[in-house]
Amino acid sequence: MDLIDAYIYEVTRRIAKNKRNAIELELKSTIEDMLPDNYSELEVKEVLLKLGDPAKLAMNYQDRPKYLIGPELYDTYIQTIKLIIPWAILITLIVHLVSGIFSFPEQGIFLSTIIKAFSTTVASVIGVVLQVLFWVTVTFIIAERYGGTEMQIPFIRGSKKWTPEDLKKITAISKDNNIPLSDIIFSFLGIAFFSFIYFNASHLIGIYSSDDRIGLKFVMPIFNQDTLLSFKPFILSWIVLSFSLTLYKWKIRQWTMPIAIISALLHCFGTIVFIAMANQPDFIHSAAIPYMAAIMETTSAKIMVTLDRILLVCIAITILASAFDIYSGFKKAKIK
Repeated sequence: MDLIDAYIYEVTRRIAKNKRNAIELELKSTIEDMLPDNYSELEVKEVLLKLGDPAKLAMNYQDRPKYLIGPELYDTYIQTIKLIIPWAILITLIVHLVSGIFSFPEQGIFLSTIIKAFSTTVASVIGVVLQVLFWVTVTFIIAERYGGTEMQIPFIRGSKKWTPEDLKKITAISKDNNIPLSDIIFSFLGIAFFSFIYFNASHLIGIYSSDDRIGLKFVMPIFNQDTLLSFKPFILSWIVLSFSLTLYKWKIRQWTMPIAIISALLHCFGTIVFIAMANQPDFIHSAAIPYMAAIMETTSAKIMVTLDRILLVCIAITILASAFDIYSGFKKAKIK
């Protein structure tokens, strides 16, 4: 990027969206007024050095100052929170997921057990986020008041003294090909949720009966767990690759052609595995078909036809959803 454009981008990205355009024009006009007609890169660097660190300059455009953490450390403070909180949430989810997979009871699964596990996980995530906010804030308050403002924090860009040379490392991310943090978090949650369901399908996806004492009670599974687990090498490969891709998206934070290609291959791979799994003759638990037929007062043949149609619809939806995601990924990757 041009040094001036990079500097303006670094200032305006820290400002409220409704003010960015006006401040961008104002700042660009200010820089041009400070430069001679035929300016060199050295003269641009001198002007930008006079204006100072873009993070500090952005503070001057805020509606109100931040007093808890001063402007010298505020930007580093926010970057630290943005770095630590997603990792804290991710680690908490992984711990609960692994714990849930290995401690899930074999028999007598009640819906209340699932709800309890979910509520416990949510409570743990909220507790971890609050703990991170508290301790990071306390650390920065102490550091600012007793340790000065020259904090060197690993993995945080901008914790060292700013110079115009830093602008050469800046890459502006278009809002059209940006990967929001919310998408990354939902991807992690989706992978965790799918993993939990896959390894516990015989205890979760099935036929439930009403119980006066405990509400819904699990009776029998719909899917054959042995058939599902026969695809475990492929499913584990998909989980690991999807997790790795999501981590890479988190690092890059924008759609690129390599990300679009890898994402498309993963979509195709997952869709093929799902179709192959759904076409196994013993995919449906054999005892579930006559049980459902008895409940619905129909024949097992009709139940089989209905289940085949449902699986066909699920396959069609999976193919269409994958095709849309692949198209969307390549479209965003081409945006500059």
